[in-house]
Amino acid sequence: MPRILAVLILTIALAVPAFAAEKRIVFINSVDQQIKQIRLAPAGTGRWGPNLLANWKLKSGKRVNIAVPHDEGDCKWDLKYVVRENMAYTIKDVDICKAVEITLFLKNQEAWANIK
Repeated sequence: MPRILAVLILTIALAVPAFAAEKRIVFINSVDQQIKQIRLAPAGTGRWGPNLLANWKLKSGKRVNIAVPHDEGDCKWDLKYVVRENMAYTIKDVDICKAVEITLFLKNQEAWANIK
């Protein structure tokens, strides 16, 4: 019985890295409008994931700490944020493995982010 339990624990421990990891990133809205959606896609794929803001909006000047799912070996992601219907902005090649805080900016229809 102890041998079966040890094998089971080892099997589970080895299987865990196969699942997507999750980390927390603070997003700060430095845009003069509320942000309705934040989405991630593996860099260059255009395969946008779910809205990380879920059922709320990020008001201008506010911050939110969000759980961001990703695979440990896949750090480069594109980030899209939506402020209004048909007004989405993309920031390419964000290294979410290193990011702990992402401040989103928008001026004259140009979007960028400071990543810490």
